[in-house]
Amino acid sequence: MYSSVPKKIDSNFVLGNAQVPPLHPIVYCSDGFCELTGWPRAQIMQKSCACKFLYGPETADEHKVAITNSLQSKTELKLEVQFYKKNGTMFWCLLDIVPIKNEKREVVLFLASHKDITHNKCAEMIDTQDDLSPTGKCRHIICMPPFH
Repeated sequence: MYSSVPKKIDSNFVLGNAQVPPLHPIVYCSDGFCELTGWPRAQIMQKSCACKFLYGPETADEHKVAITNSLQSKTELKLEVQFYKKNGTMFWCLLDIVPIKNEKREVVLFLASHKDITHNKCAEMIDTQDDLSPTGKCRHIICMPPFH
């Protein structure tokens, strides 16, 4: 038997217009992206698909440069980066930027997917005892169960 109720699919992404450099404005964002980041759609449409509005104090400069370079060179990028929600909460994000080509093989869009991996990064840090304070707590992130 098949269930008529669809399974929840994590789809946290924005689409950016690759033909409007250097901004590459967001032309679509998913409901999941808005839920993940706390940013309402109306406030992010036409901003850069680099999502600089997610940058914060712990976002590494080399990650910012890698994101910019990926968009400028129209190449794929997969990166674990520290981003910030609208309310200031830091989260670890698996960012995947994929150029989308038309029938002429021209890059016309960027698909930038964002997956919250905070829970996994915290577990990894605890397992390796990396970046722990003397009390054994993560220094840079708050370890919380993932939101579903």
